[in-house]
Amino acid sequence: MIAQPNQTIAPWSLFKKLAFCFFFIFFLLYIFLNPNDIIPYTYFLHNVYAGACNTFITWLARDVFHIVNPAIKFYNGSIDTIFGYVTVLFIFIASLFGSVIWVAVGRKTNSYPKLYKALIWILRYYLAVSWIAYGSIKIARLQFPPLSPDVLLQTYGNSSPKELAWAFMGYSAGYNYFLGFTECMVGLLLFFRRTSSLGNVIALGILANVLAFDYSFDVNVKLIATLLMAMTLFLLTKDIGRLINFFLLNKTVTPANDEPFSFENKWKNTILRIAKYAFILFIVVFDLRGYFARARQFDGNRKKPALFGVYKIESINTHKTILEELPPGSVFQWTELAISVPEGNACVVMNNNSLKYFVLKLDTVKKKMELYDKTDTADRYTFFYAPPKDSTLILQEKWPGDSLTIDLRVLDINKLPLLNRKFRWIIDHNAGFKN
Repeated sequence: MIAQPNQTIAPWSLFKKLAFCFFFIFFLLYIFLNPNDIIPYTYFLHNVYAGACNTFITWLARDVFHIVNPAIKFYNGSIDTIFGYVTVLFIFIASLFGSVIWVAVGRKTNSYPKLYKALIWILRYYLAVSWIAYGSIKIARLQFPPLSPDVLLQTYGNSSPKELAWAFMGYSAGYNYFLGFTECMVGLLLFFRRTSSLGNVIALGILANVLAFDYSFDVNVKLIATLLMAMTLFLLTKDIGRLINFFLLNKTVTPANDEPFSFENKWKNTILRIAKYAFILFIVVFDLRGYFARARQFDGNRKKPALFGVYKIESINTHKTILEELPPGSVFQWTELAISVPEGNACVVMNNNSLKYFVLKLDTVKKKMELYDKTDTADRYTFFYAPPKDSTLILQEKWPGDSLTIDLRVLDINKLPLLNRKFRWIIDHNAGFKN
């Protein structure tokens, strides 16, 4: 049996009951329909009902809201989809009607203190696990990976706003570690009742920056960031008076009356405490171990594929082919080649400074390189190469009655100003230093 403190609960106003019922339904429905894959192994449970939910949302968008474009759930990292917004719209409408019905049926109930405390606990743990995951993915350099050769070849003008933002964030390992450890710290603070208010205040500042970042650079996770902010603000409402007195009015702040759930038997409380710490340790270890394992295939500093790097095309020689008759985008418009990470990715810079991406297959035994475009099966090249010698790579391709030879010069990307610049305490323009 759970022991609860004896205290008189003042009756809630009609508005407070409606607001609580709305947010209770809204947040729990959102977590149920969008668990965000942050709690390990819960995707098995989510898969049980995900298919039926996805079919319902697709039907709702097509036949109820009459949205022309199909609402299909994509697993490409984007949350800001028609499917995502229709899901939130459905949750909003269901919460609106559900709260009115709930209050009408339970009109004799003065308040819901136990349900309120349960909702606070659920949101605290959901946000805590989320922050641990977001922090771990930054510490592992997986969310904002180090600048790869193809990113270094991309010009500002040909970048999307998100690509520009990701390149900026990926440049500095130290900044990623700072953000990652800060977000993990917020997650740990939220796990504990006494430090949760501090965690929420720090989370509010981080999320304000995240929202400005996502909205300003058109990052495709604006929806989830907005909802995480809504959850954080909801958790802060229980301390809003104390926070205003402390930060703005310079008044004395009394301790929060926030008694924990506890059992009458001491041994049960001990087991509960051990289970809590074990869960926290499991989340931290699982996230860090998993994200570091995934990051190894993306970080070229850890595992570089064969021929990794950037090559400048010095010359393209052929015997009979008439260059002017070749279609746009053919090999004769290439100016640079980048073999990047993870293994199997490559791109070329065209003579108009645009990038074209290829799937790369290397046979290091036969010295054979295959490049092909996923979207255009006809755009395929098969080269034989000699190992780079004296900073030169030679690619050769045989055509019927003709042949192609490409001479490439290896570029040392570490000599680029962006990667060559080191931290400086003194930046004196009068001494001829470059910004």
